[in-house]
Amino acid sequence: MESSKRDRNLIQKLKEAFESSTAPVKESPYPKEAVPLGTFARATRHDKLGVVTDAFYGEVDEVGQKIIVYTILLFPDSNPFSTNLSEQYYVSNEYEYEIIAYLMMPPVNLAALTAQLGGGLFL
Repeated sequence: MESSKRDRNLIQKLKEAFESSTAPVKESPYPKEAVPLGTFARATRHDKLGVVTDAFYGEVDEVGQKIIVYTILLFPDSNPFSTNLSEQYYVSNEYEYEIIAYLMMPPVNLAALTAQLGGGLFL
């Protein structure tokens, strides 16, 4: 009797876990404080230039403010004297305080950039 009750409880918990994992993911809106998509930005951690392709809210800081996390498509080094010739495009998630956004330049058209890069890159 006790084992059948535990089995029913286990089955119910498994069912709830399965239903919660297959529930549709609610799209979070683009943060209203975030820079526009396509904005040129420098990732200070990588010291590379790129463009913002997405932004979302991450953790909460010490004062209860949500931290914005930017997804940035980083460009390869264009220095002709660079020793690293095999460098590729790189996508990185950076906290808002780890980027320098260049707001004086107009944003890049991400659809045109995707078409120009080709190779199955979807932004």
